[in-house]
Amino acid sequence: MKSFTLLLCYALFVLHAARGDEWNYPTPGTNGVMSEPERWGGQCDNGRRQSPIDLTIAAAVRGQFAPLFFSNYMLPLKQPRVTNTGHSIQINNRDSAITMQGGGLGGRFVLDQMHFHWGSEHTLDDTRYGLELHLVHHDTRYASLEDAVQARNGVAVLGVLFHVGSQPNMHIDTILDTATEIQNEVGKEALLRGKLSPYNLLPSNRTSFYRYEGSLTTPACAESVIWTVFTESISVSLEQVERFKAIHDQTGRELVNNFRSVQPLNTRALVYATEWDQHGNNFATKMTSNVVFLGAIVLLVITSRLSYH
Repeated sequence: MKSFTLLLCYALFVLHAARGDEWNYPTPGTNGVMSEPERWGGQCDNGRRQSPIDLTIAAAVRGQFAPLFFSNYMLPLKQPRVTNTGHSIQINNRDSAITMQGGGLGGRFVLDQMHFHWGSEHTLDDTRYGLELHLVHHDTRYASLEDAVQARNGVAVLGVLFHVGSQPNMHIDTILDTATEIQNEVGKEALLRGKLSPYNLLPSNRTSFYRYEGSLTTPACAESVIWTVFTESISVSLEQVERFKAIHDQTGRELVNNFRSVQPLNTRALVYATEWDQHGNNFATKMTSNVVFLGAIVLLVITSRLSYH
C-alpha cells in the first residue's frame, strides 16, 4: 500500500511538471482585442530586455552599419519539413551553409528555422501587421541553437513584416499548402510541397531596419537575441492570413492569434539603421523628395505648354 501511494504521488508530480511546461497565448475578447498580457512566469515576467517592442523613430537613435551579407539564401532549402509546434508553423533548416553576417552583427550566424506569428509581434509606430516571419539563427561559435540561447547575443533573429494586399504571396502559399496536412495535430510534420528559398521571404530593401537587444518571444524568453526588424513589409492576401488561423494548438483549438504583447523598451538602445548619404541625410527620404520635386517641374512644364497652345 505504501509503495502504491509513493507511486501515485510520483505520477501526480510528473503530470504537474508536464503541465507546468505548457503555455498558451491569451484568448482575445469578442472584439478580437487582447485584453490581458501573458503570464508565463520567470524571465518572461521579470526580464528587462524582453521582446517584442514597438518600433518607432521617436525612441530610436541613428545607426549606420555595413550591409547584411547572406550566404546561400537564394538556394532552395534541402528537404525542409514544416511542423505544427502548437504555437506556430515552423520550417526547419538542416543546411549549415545558409548563413548571414555583416550589418553590425558580431559574427557569422547559421539559419536554424523560420516561423510565423499572426498578427505581427513587433509594431511599427503602434501599427500591427498581418504576419511576422522570424528567421532564427545561432552564432557559429556555438555548437547549436540550444547552446547559443544561453549566451547574450548568441542568437540573431530577422523579423519580416507582412501587410495585407490584394494579391496572394506565392511563397507563403507553398508553406500554407503544406500546413493543411499538419494543421490539426501538434508535433506533426510534413515535407514542404515545393521549393522555398529564404531569400524570397526577405524584403527588397534590406538596408533599412531597427536593431536592438532583446529576447525570444516564447517561454523561457531568454534574453540572448540580437533583433533586426526590416522596415519594408511584404504583401500577403487577407485569405492567406486567415488560413494561418486554422492551425490547432495543443488544446485542439484553432490558434486564432500567436503574438506576444508589446514589452517595455526600458533603458535599451533602439537603433534605426538605413542608408545615409555623405551629408548625413536619409538616402531613401532624399530620393523621394527629389522624385517629388522633379515631378512638380514636369507638371509645371506640361501646364505651361498647354496654356501656350
